Amino acid sequence: MEATAKVQFQVGVFLIVGVVMIMVSIWMIGGEAPLFSKQAHLHAQFDEVQGLVEGSVVSLAGVNVGNIEKIDFLTELNKLDVVMRVDQKFVQRIRQGTQVEIRTQGALGDKYLFLVPGDSKSDSVKDGDTLPVAQASDIFSVVSNHGKDTEHVFDIINEIYRMTKTINNEGRLEKMMANLSAASGNLKEFSTEAKRLTDGMGAESGVRIRQSLDHLESVMSKIDRGEGTLGALVNDPTVHEQLKNMLGGSNRSQTIKSLFRTSIEKSQPSGR
Repeated sequence: MEATAKVQFQVGVFLIVGVVMIMVSIWMIGGEAPLFSKQAHLHAQFDEVQGLVEGSVVSLAGVNVGNIEKIDFLTELNKLDVVMRVDQKFVQRIRQGTQVEIRTQGALGDKYLFLVPGDSKSDSVKDGDTLPVAQASDIFSVVSNHGKDTEHVFDIINEIYRMTKTINNEGRLEKMMANLSAASGNLKEFSTEAKRLTDGMGAESGVRIRQSLDHLESVMSKIDRGEGTLGALVNDPTVHEQLKNMLGGSNRSQTIKSLFRTSIEKSQPSGR
């Protein structure tokens, strides 16, 4: 009987030790801080915690430095006080001005606190300090905060889909791209030929063209000033009136009539 009781006692002690070790392992794997490490408590006040729970990870620039100990309601401020339990060895790296942001971790969407480092020249935070809250930059947090606006995003995506589908109907998009490619090729050939032409003209041809344009401008200026025969014809209104009287219907001058009569008489045979 004594041997049986002793065995039962040993088995019981073994089971108790095993259960305690299993519980400690689960506690540590679950993200809780080590048992014998010194810790500091920091606070952050949020309007909403967006899925944070006790035990969620606290990360400083991607390094796990602690966990969330508890989340309390601040009735007078209408906010939620998130208490972070941070390992003391990391506290000196958390500077004044460090901001807290809720982010999403992994494909399952687990929430955690991300500490955005402050100025390295500032003093370290102290136990019990409250850290300012940063504006959410995580894509999931942004979508969550602007849930109503996401409807417009999907409307825009739908409109773009319909527009591209209409453009690509019956291969239109492919034809447009082919035409654009052909036009681009033609433009390239034209620019190449134009460059070749201008290069072949040389400096002497350019000087000649410039001189010709200057001469043409000089001639046009003289005409505008009424110089020369052409200038007089263009700028003298009396010449216009005389021509109109000579070529008019019922007002032909006697000179024109006489010329016509003389021409007719000369064309007739002399014996007639």
